[in-house]
Amino acid sequence: MRRLLARCLRDLTRAAVNGFRRLLGLPAAPLLVDEIRCPRCRCWVAPRRFDLIHMACRTCRATLARPGRGGDLLW
Repeated sequence: MRRLLARCLRDLTRAAVNGFRRLLGLPAAPLLVDEIRCPRCRCWVAPRRFDLIHMACRTCRATLARPGRGGDLLW
């Protein structure tokens, strides 16, 4: 039931966005996303390599909680 609701909302949102774009005279929005830009490292990565929960690519997510390599000491 939840998946069906999510799919309906996604389709409804896409239809609404395309309707607004048509009113503004813009071309239809693309259906596929080719790349997403990671806000941490500013690299363009494939959607399958981007984690929406952490908002980071795989490389950044692997190092999220790790301290830097030297020069970070306060003393």
